[in-house]
Amino acid sequence: MACFTAPLAQALVVSAARSACKDKAAKSRNPFVRRLGWLQKMLFGGSFLLAVEHVWHGEITWRYPFLTAVRDGNTSEMLHEIATLGVAMAVLITAVWAGMVLVSSALERRASATQGA
Repeated sequence: MACFTAPLAQALVVSAARSACKDKAAKSRNPFVRRLGWLQKMLFGGSFLLAVEHVWHGEITWRYPFLTAVRDGNTSEMLHEIATLGVAMAVLITAVWAGMVLVSSALERRASATQGA
């Protein structure tokens, strides 16, 4: 129903954090700070695709209230879905991003070690 709102909210927070430390991020030695753009794109992209899927299935309409769960009186069910599925998706996306950052950092270290040898 509205599970895409949890990753979308996290994407907005990541965007704010990224813009707040934009100057420091380019000079940072921390690979997670330098790769916040990856997380931002993954969260926004996933949220967009989920929103499109919900529109496709008629769970989101172009009329107020936009979420059919609110119109049908299933607000508690919708909030439960956001709290369980939405948060789980946001955590999974963040975990995949962290794995990508660790793998790319390891590959960069290995490449720099072979060039320096």
